[in-house]
Amino acid sequence: MPEERRKVSVSGVPVFLTAQQVADMLQVDERTVLRWAQHDASMPATRIGRVVRFEREPLLRWLTLKRPRIARSVSPLPTRNAPDAA
Repeated sequence: MPEERRKVSVSGVPVFLTAQQVADMLQVDERTVLRWAQHDASMPATRIGRVVRFEREPLLRWLTLKRPRIARSVSPLPTRNAPDAA
């Protein structure tokens, strides 16, 4: 009797990223991403044992929410006047 194979649609399956993929996307070190995931409970990270993965869509929403806060917290650098060339 032939084995029947089920076709599974992957369109509804969430896309998970590794810490390295997130780090590459944000141009930071992988350890920075793992530290954020450990210390910021709002960061959407899934832990299974020692493996940490980030679901793409919730991560992008999380980054969007973080962006305005970062922009407000960074003050512009003071400008120095060039010395007079007299």
